[in-house]
Amino acid sequence: MTTQLSDRVIIIGGGLAGLALAQGLQKADPPIPFHIFERDTSATYRAQGYRIRIWGDGADALKHLLPEHLWTAFEATCAQLADGARKLDALTNEVGEMAIPKGALPSGTPYNADRATLRSVLLAGLEDKISFGKVFEGYEVDKNTGAVSVQFADGTVEKGRILVGADGVRSVVRKSFLPELKSLDIITSGEHGKQLKLFSEAIYFNRGLEGAAGFELPPNYIYWVLCLRSDLVADGRLEERNFLNLDSTESVKLAGDLTADWNEKVRSVFDNQNPDATSTLSFFICDPENFKSSWENLRRERAGEPVVLLGDSAHPMPPVGAVGANTAFQEASDLFDTLVRMYNTSSPSSTGAEEELRNYETRLVDRAIESIRKSTAGAGNFWGMRPLAELKPAMVWR
Repeated sequence: MTTQLSDRVIIIGGGLAGLALAQGLQKADPPIPFHIFERDTSATYRAQGYRIRIWGDGADALKHLLPEHLWTAFEATCAQLADGARKLDALTNEVGEMAIPKGALPSGTPYNADRATLRSVLLAGLEDKISFGKVFEGYEVDKNTGAVSVQFADGTVEKGRILVGADGVRSVVRKSFLPELKSLDIITSGEHGKQLKLFSEAIYFNRGLEGAAGFELPPNYIYWVLCLRSDLVADGRLEERNFLNLDSTESVKLAGDLTADWNEKVRSVFDNQNPDATSTLSFFICDPENFKSSWENLRRERAGEPVVLLGDSAHPMPPVGAVGANTAFQEASDLFDTLVRMYNTSSPSSTGAEEELRNYETRLVDRAIESIRKSTAGAGNFWGMRPLAELKPAMVWR
């Protein structure tokens, strides 16, 4: 059996959601043809971020997508869970109780995943289905055949049946497909917003499961996030654009400069950090009303385009309360089921391809609106984020 390249699913972005979707497509019976195009030049091009927690529906969705041996590997590579939370005065090193607002976290027991290790698990078996160093530029839809042609910065063009934008919070696919959706800068208010906040957790892996996992576990480590407003950076000469594009060495220096007057025991977290694993990230969010209206206008003006979005590409939100990744995995699972129905024309539930994609979008919007609201509440509780009406459009650079 041969597959025409124009019949495949083109996935832009090799992050967690795009890779999880790809694993499902490869597991399908029969497999659904696809290829992933990632702008980074390799899987290890940059620091892959932080530990993430995967709960309930998000975990069920990931299990639905993965073959059994990779689900086993995922479980075996997750870290142990610590009970409760404490707060620490950074200047005095005094320990106090930390109250978690009711409803701030999902119910149930989460998986505590190392993001880089999880990405390695999700990449397994996809080595010949992903191309690195491919920077998305735009797309065109053939009005006669419905095929989509994707243009890349290197001048190449790839054709497929469906285009999936899974290229993250700075999604270039979204910019082309859903230009009305605005990303908002997360701005904090009052004294609450002027404080540096350090969130940290000791990550311990189950070494006895390493053999069963089939993947090398990283050394145990302290995961930490230093949260601040970009306009409070000590060096006033540092423009926001540069602030959001610091490399690992510059990020290490910034963390040290910002915490120079902290207690030396607390500062040991930064003094002993792994520079290769340190990065500076920006957090954005979108307004539920703008989000909903953008999708409604899209259906009226661009109905029929074989393009869909997934995860942060569809709805920027801060990583608070384990909402973002779990929502993305649920969408990947939903999109996988949608594509199975589209490609399996003998399925009794098959409808038109356009209707299937629009139904997926409807479910995405309904699910994402609830997730955005939860994320908004979490950002208010933990960071003192201002009301959405007071937030300004973000300057999002590629």
